[in-house]
Amino acid sequence: MSHESASASSHESKTVLIVEDGNEYLENLTRFAPGPRYLQAHGGHEALTLLRAHAVALVYLDMRFDRVPRETLLGDHAQATRDHGSAEKAYRHLAQHQGLYILAALREHGHAALPVILAYDFSRELRRFELLSRAHPSLTWMPDAASADEVRARIERLIDKL
Repeated sequence: MSHESASASSHESKTVLIVEDGNEYLENLTRFAPGPRYLQAHGGHEALTLLRAHAVALVYLDMRFDRVPRETLLGDHAQATRDHGSAEKAYRHLAQHQGLYILAALREHGHAALPVILAYDFSRELRRFELLSRAHPSLTWMPDAASADEVRARIERLIDKL
């Protein structure tokens, strides 16, 4: 078996968990990055449930979750209200940074070593990404504007390291 076909078959045997508030990443990855088996969660609680039930090789995580019911957002709303001055601003903060709250929940539930691709552009926030990487060493990021080829290559590269 050639290296390419061995690599392709190893990708097909791996599961990628996509955590997003819509269906765009699932649709695009299924279409443009075929190979792995894809599971989908629409929030942190569902992601943790799927991680308990399935052997997942990689998580592809959205940052913003502004299309889910507010009660499903992870994070301390009362504290966020104190920090941001109103309940509405607190919900907006939790939704805009939900990926970070999910990342923290993954770590708290024993998944700190699990490779995670965070769909967010840290190119202007490299210090912030460095701090996040200390807590989650297997974290990497992809900007939303990344091409399908770039995303596919990143997923394959991370899966090949396993």
